[in-house]
Amino acid sequence: MRIILLFGAVLASLVTLSSQAEESAEETISKALRAAQPNLILQSATQVEGQALYEVELTSGQVLYSTPDGKYFVYGSLFEAGDNQLVDLTAKRGDAKRQKLLASVNADDMVVFQSKGEQKAVVNVFTDVDCGYCRKLHREVPRLNELGITVRYLAYPRAGVYSDQKRTKFTGSYKKLKSVWCDADRPAAMSKAKATGFIKENLNCDAPIEAQLALGEQFGVRGTPALIFESGELVPGYMPADELAKKLGL
Repeated sequence: MRIILLFGAVLASLVTLSSQAEESAEETISKALRAAQPNLILQSATQVEGQALYEVELTSGQVLYSTPDGKYFVYGSLFEAGDNQLVDLTAKRGDAKRQKLLASVNADDMVVFQSKGEQKAVVNVFTDVDCGYCRKLHREVPRLNELGITVRYLAYPRAGVYSDQKRTKFTGSYKKLKSVWCDADRPAAMSKAKATGFIKENLNCDAPIEAQLALGEQFGVRGTPALIFESGELVPGYMPADELAKKLGL
């Protein structure tokens, strides 16, 4: 009986030490980041399975890879060698994260252009009104709808929310996007704003512009348009309708 108890105590100690080592590595990496680049804030550090390497996620949504001592960092994708292929582990992880985040967004908070007839796919697009390629993509929306693709817009004001340090004045892109979201007919307002660059100012509603901008940053959006497929895959930039449909396997 004493041997069993002693074995149990040793096993518990090993588990505790292992847990402390995990916490120690994360804290070490966090301190190294703060010392080298104070604006880089660690959100999590997870050991790559079976490797002396940690996947480091920053609060900005960026992903780095670090040695346990926080001395060396690598920015970029991590690939695993498989049978006749290289698997992008970073992309797969990012896709899964975006897919989960996207599931939490209510379609009622988007500007939706529904497919004609049977819906074969959904494309979510972070957009700005004054973005040239956003306007070009929007001209493809009728064709996308004909192909069975629903387009759902999320707001991403490239100039941010506030135009001054006192945070009392809004940027022009923010005001235009909020005016679209506050309109009784959002799709018509979006089409007008993108066609003319003008929309009557209407900021009298609780539009989720700030929340969607923050969501875009979590997704890794760095510009507009940014397309998010149902799989969670992020495709930056403009793509013609037929090419987009082909990429979706339609």
